[in-house]
Amino acid sequence: MGKTILFPILLIALTDVALQLDNALAISSVASGVPPSQRFLVLGGGVLLAAVCLFGFTLIGSALIERLAWLKPVAGVALLIIGGQLIWAWFRS
Repeated sequence: MGKTILFPILLIALTDVALQLDNALAISSVASGVPPSQRFLVLGGGVLLAAVCLFGFTLIGSALIERLAWLKPVAGVALLIIGGQLIWAWFRS
């Protein structure tokens, strides 16, 4: 059982680290406008709130995907459409 669960955990961790870069930029840009004496509190609160939201939304998403089998292909198509729109907008400009 240890080997079968280790690989999915590593994939989730790698994906999470890759996707958290935008959160780090957003939180640090907000914190840069705060006085230095309050910056640590803002950074800590932002990171904590982001972690709680990530955990909550992940639980909700996994429960929905487990119960609604059609949701995974619909989400995949939505991601393809969004990616296509981003590529289209990038090449147009």
